[in-house]
Amino acid sequence: MLSVIVPTFNERDNAPELIRRVLAAFASLDEPAELLIVDDDSPDGTAAAMRQAAAEHAATDCVRVIVRKRDKGLAKAVAAGFEQARGDVLAVMDADLSHPPELLPDLLAAIHAGADVAVGSRYVAGGGTAGWPLLRRIVSRGAGLLARPLSPVKDITSGFFALRRDCLDDLHYVPRGYKIGLELFARLPGRRVVEVPFTFHDRTRGASKLGGAIMLAYLVQLAGLYRARYPRLIGYLQFGFVGLLGMAIDSLAFGLAYWYLGLKEFGPSLGGFFAQTLSFLVAARVNFSLNAAWTFRERRAHASMSVFIAVSLVGFIMRSLIFESVIHLPVASGPAAWSALVHTVSIEQIALICGVVVASVWNFWGSRRWAFPAVGADTGGNLPQPAEFVSRSWVVILLITAGIVRIVFAAQIPLSFDETYYWQWSRHLAWNFYDHPPMIAYLIAAGTRLLGTTPLGVRLLSGIMGVAIGWLVYRLAIAYWRDPRAGLWALVLVVTTPLFAVGGVIANPDVPLLFFWTATLLLTFRALERERLLDWLLMGLFAGLGLMSKLPMVLLYLSLLFALLSTPRGRHSLRTPHPWLALAVAGLVTTPMWIWEFTHHNSIAFHLRQGFGKAAGDDRLHGGLSSLLSYLAGQAAVITPIFLIIIIIGIVQVWRRRPSQAELPTTGVLSPGEIRPFLLWPALITFGLFGGASLLAGSQPNWTAPAYATAFVMAGGPLAAIMTHPRRWLRWLGKFAVAFAVAISLYVQIGTAHPLIAYKNYPRTFPFDYTPLANWVEGLRTANTHAGQSPWIVCSNYKVASVLAFNMPGHPTTYDPFEVGSGSAYLAWEHEPKPGTYGLYIVNSRHPDNLSQLFVGTPRYLGVFHVTRLGVVRDTYYAFAGVLNPPAFNVATR
Repeated sequence: MLSVIVPTFNERDNAPELIRRVLAAFASLDEPAELLIVDDDSPDGTAAAMRQAAAEHAATDCVRVIVRKRDKGLAKAVAAGFEQARGDVLAVMDADLSHPPELLPDLLAAIHAGADVAVGSRYVAGGGTAGWPLLRRIVSRGAGLLARPLSPVKDITSGFFALRRDCLDDLHYVPRGYKIGLELFARLPGRRVVEVPFTFHDRTRGASKLGGAIMLAYLVQLAGLYRARYPRLIGYLQFGFVGLLGMAIDSLAFGLAYWYLGLKEFGPSLGGFFAQTLSFLVAARVNFSLNAAWTFRERRAHASMSVFIAVSLVGFIMRSLIFESVIHLPVASGPAAWSALVHTVSIEQIALICGVVVASVWNFWGSRRWAFPAVGADTGGNLPQPAEFVSRSWVVILLITAGIVRIVFAAQIPLSFDETYYWQWSRHLAWNFYDHPPMIAYLIAAGTRLLGTTPLGVRLLSGIMGVAIGWLVYRLAIAYWRDPRAGLWALVLVVTTPLFAVGGVIANPDVPLLFFWTATLLLTFRALERERLLDWLLMGLFAGLGLMSKLPMVLLYLSLLFALLSTPRGRHSLRTPHPWLALAVAGLVTTPMWIWEFTHHNSIAFHLRQGFGKAAGDDRLHGGLSSLLSYLAGQAAVITPIFLIIIIIGIVQVWRRRPSQAELPTTGVLSPGEIRPFLLWPALITFGLFGGASLLAGSQPNWTAPAYATAFVMAGGPLAAIMTHPRRWLRWLGKFAVAFAVAISLYVQIGTAHPLIAYKNYPRTFPFDYTPLANWVEGLRTANTHAGQSPWIVCSNYKVASVLAFNMPGHPTTYDPFEVGSGSAYLAWEHEPKPGTYGLYIVNSRHPDNLSQLFVGTPRYLGVFHVTRLGVVRDTYYAFAGVLNPPAFNVATR
């Protein structure tokens, strides 16, 4: 009996012709035959069309339609057909009629004549392709040549073949990719194969599935087959390729850090060390991930990142020693060839290459021996499925790209007012500050100690956290949707939307808040799954660090309580001491902050006034419908309108989604139904609170940023569905949304680093180059020394005081004696001048009201300076000089 298996997806239009021609071919056979349509739940109604066509020919007894709703894929559909088939001869063909059903009797005859496998071939005498362009023929021939060492079949990518059922007995094959024939032919050595010629005709109905994803899946499939056939040789080549890629990443990271980001200014030794450290960490992480996922995937269960890092550290030390030795070699006294080489390429490049070559030899041997030991057999040695492989690859590419983009722009974009203010905090570290908790100050202090007082130093650690947020959101989406594509598109939302793409470059409290927010959620999942006290304590630590970043972290505490109460496993955990001990750890971490809070300024009251009423110096909208509309418009602006709609769809979809039987709570890994409240509560509470607050007072768009940590997760599924939807206009809409977000984010970043358009109302909260103003003030300070001492720099507000302190040579101390609002942190470290101290006063007004209060007598007017952007005046500053009046420095506290 002959069983013909036809995998289908969106082939409704070909159903009548396919059924008619196959049944006509069956009529010419001398034995019974059946047709199995294996459909991957096509949204266009393919299954129903096939059943209707069979009924019209009264052939429902020999035509079966099987609909698969899970674990989809062409090769898996064929494998399912093999399992359901009744015949002793199995044939496979496409539904688009490019494989002529009239050839089925010839294939069956070849089997009966003694062949084990009969292949419909385009590349033997009598075969061919009709109307193919040159490029299509080259691609097809090239694909066949790539697979030639695996099988003698000339048309190994045909996909039109028949074989004896007993060929599958005891055959271990992996149903993956789109070429099941390639998988079988490569694993059937010794079998008699006959190629039967036929002419291939392109489909006339429906859309072709051939595209970049199928080509990539074919290459992935080839890689797995080559590794199975030649494991040792391919393993060596893979390790070498990963090593070369690591060297390229290492060199690129070194070049970016050393030459482009300015570490060269520290000198070859110190600057080279910092640049090598950064490039080593980047390359080591990438190398381990690639080797674990690719080169040593059979051993990945025994892989050790710590051992790999240890081996790599030894190589790093070797490389550093060689680097130091080479850069100190005498150039002038060396051979002429050496001198010529050094003048052709820099000494640092030569030293780097020498060090990397020697270290790579050590890393190859040490990693193979210790980091990826061959301990028994590992059943998980197969490559990921194509969709998963593509998603993981894009995740790595997006994270690396986001990291590079943020490093580049972090070094190029000048600091904003607020960033220089937070940098001032890092010079006067405390357990808390008036505006925000102290985490951002600690991060800036660490970054500037590593890279100096530069924009990149200020933004270094918050930028790293910003990239990590993308990874954490990806992991949350994988946990809920159980689909790597949903995780990928959730990550796309993080790295492209202006709120995160631009905001992640800027050092601000939102970045560590978001990092600890998402990390706390993931740690909560792990704590619930493992039920270990250590996991709960770690979750409490991160929750406490989140509160040390920004006070809205308390909303996550409330959300976690509601989420735990929403599931049986969560309620059970609340009856144990573990979550309460986690809360105690969070309280212990934040205790110093609360002690500072109640012994210094009442910053909580300040934040409540700012969120629900008029804060000092606040000129935003206050209350009513206009304020709410402004709030919604702000969300659309920082997320982009289309993404905001997709996010709303995602939240509604998750809200309405009910767990299937396979998603019901079990022991171990949390089910999607159990994860659901941990996504909904943080988003709904945060959006609801600040949306409601906008009815009372103006609300800043970035205040809702924590809500998007889980909103992006919920939007990942709908966005992935849009990107793979059969309707082309929906796919194009998704692509446009991503391209639009990328364009906006890049425009803002490029326009901030290198102004593109001159417009008067450039946002005052945006980064801006105040170096000309700082140089003007420095010139006034130098020209107005008094009694051999430089005058004090006194400013009319904390913003001017902060940008001058950062941008002036030597980073002098600056003062803001009249601050009563956001900049009140200055009062914590300022001290009044001694009588007779001479000072410069930088102010935005030509006739300020407080001159008589600040100076003894009448001060001298020194001039005016216009801060411009592409010729447009943005700010005007005036300077006065005179003897300072000490009591004025206590005016804010009297």
